[in-house]
Amino acid sequence: MDEGRIVAWHKREGDAVAAGEVLFEVETDKATMEVESPAAGTLRRILYSADSSAPVATVIALISDTADEPLPSELLGAELPKPSLRADPQPSSAGGPPGARGPSEAQPLAESSEDRVRSSPAARKRAQDLGIEISSVRGSGPGGRVTMEDVETASTSPAAPSGERREPLSRMRRAIAERMTRSVREQPQFSISRDVDMSAANEARTKAGASYTDAIVAACAKALRDHPRLRGRIEDDALVISDAIHVGIAIALDDGLLVPVLRDADRKDLSKLARERERLEQHARAGKLAEHELGGAVFTVSNLGTLGVDRFTAIVNPPEAAILALGRVTDRVIAKDGSALVRPVATLTLSVDHRVADGATAARYLTAVAERLERADL
Repeated sequence: MDEGRIVAWHKREGDAVAAGEVLFEVETDKATMEVESPAAGTLRRILYSADSSAPVATVIALISDTADEPLPSELLGAELPKPSLRADPQPSSAGGPPGARGPSEAQPLAESSEDRVRSSPAARKRAQDLGIEISSVRGSGPGGRVTMEDVETASTSPAAPSGERREPLSRMRRAIAERMTRSVREQPQFSISRDVDMSAANEARTKAGASYTDAIVAACAKALRDHPRLRGRIEDDALVISDAIHVGIAIALDDGLLVPVLRDADRKDLSKLARERERLEQHARAGKLAEHELGGAVFTVSNLGTLGVDRFTAIVNPPEAAILALGRVTDRVIAKDGSALVRPVATLTLSVDHRVADGATAARYLTAVAERLERADL
């Protein structure tokens, strides 16, 4: 990411803060995250107010050891957005010394809860300046909140022809578009498929209170132990292979897709994988995934079987080398030992970065995954 939008401050100027205490919330391309204070002291100055966008690695606030310590003049003299007098902070329970409050702690203007949730103060003012009805602007922020970016987009968007509706792409949708375009452009990909008898895996996952996704993740993670190339990535002119087996799970949201990560998935049993996957899904749908829950995957599993899809081909999630697509598990007639049997069968499709592995390597890995599922070696 190049920049993040500050959604809300949890502290005001003059407040005492503890190291590790939630300081503010930032909206990234993927989610709204709570950011903890890196140090203890007094929040002396907020340089970027709520609803401001800050480039990555920009200083956005100053914390000092004491309430009267001199602040660096080179930062205070820079042309930076001034703190909002109504930055939607929450009252602090820590509390600073009397008289230490800064100007950003002025009483907020009265507003209805509906307005506060639907749009930011800066967005409403900008819409008023541009003569745009704020209720007509589609929000791309958390919970559909209208941001300054949404208002600016609405002001410059050409009128759609009669019978059409023009909607600006959300930050998440733009990020997905960029990543998938990069994947197709930079990673030559091929796909192979295989049908798998899920009878044994179904018994194991039912006993563990897990889903088919959990069973697939378990099989993929353990099979990656013996197939290191498929947990690698191309970096400059080298193949980098990770020792850790972190598996991403694709989760569909209303306006996009997130891939939270099950860390050390090969070391966890089905029950623990199921609990962690449920927690990640809850955080993803609430827009509250932490930074460590989104990064570091070496392989991704995508399951559209729950939506009635029999089989599909997924695009590799860069910089990973492979992704496994799971279709729905349905009863099919299969031949076994000369007899026709009805068994629950699913189609697995593995997409691979051809720079990392060839067809034979991919086929051996997919066979290993299938055999683990058919033996319930999860």
